[in-house]
Amino acid sequence: MMEKSKDNQTDNIISGVHNYCDRWCERCRFIKRCTVGLAELERMSEDKSDIEIWDEIATNLTNTIKLISEKAAELGIDLTNLDDIEIVKKSPNEIEKLAMDYGTAAHHWMNNIREKIDELTQKVIEQELAIPDFKEAFDVINWFEFFIGVKTRRAFQGYQSENEFEKNDSDGSAKIALIAIDNSIEAYLVLYYQFPEYEDDILGLLKQLSKLKKHLLTAFPDAISFIRPGFDE
Repeated sequence: MMEKSKDNQTDNIISGVHNYCDRWCERCRFIKRCTVGLAELERMSEDKSDIEIWDEIATNLTNTIKLISEKAAELGIDLTNLDDIEIVKKSPNEIEKLAMDYGTAAHHWMNNIREKIDELTQKVIEQELAIPDFKEAFDVINWFEFFIGVKTRRAFQGYQSENEFEKNDSDGSAKIALIAIDNSIEAYLVLYYQFPEYEDDILGLLKQLSKLKKHLLTAFPDAISFIRPGFDE
């Protein structure tokens, strides 16, 4: 019976799905259709309550983002139109450096506010309330802070390649980097709304992400149309 179960899992695998995901396995709807995801499941508890909790958090964050978009408009931040950002063409190495510089800046800032986030989260938990949106936003930024740089670097590895697979892989890597940027921007807006005392820091990090996004869209104009196995099919 065990061998039959493994065969069924193998038949259900989506080839290459792990190449263009955000590597956040416990939140992924394809975790049981991915070789990396199945390996992660073996290390995770059999208790599914964690996955259910993350699903609820994701729903809450989606609802919050709808409200935050109004705040973004008040701040003059248009996440769908970056034409007002002046972009001087940069080399792949310079763009990779922008991505890694953002990761370092975000990491340092997150470390500075981590104690406050943990303290406030603990108070909420003690009151038996839902996990707060600001904790979810903090976790999202924390997860993607260096991920964006890694995927940006991978995107440029096949940037000028004549190999068709490497070119396609570059667009796929650029797309998941762009998705991670968008998720991070949304999370920063949640923190801005709840912690206005960090306005200067947050707006500075948003500016870095917005510039990086514009550079990636310029360098990889076909990235958004790239079809990721499973996710975009």
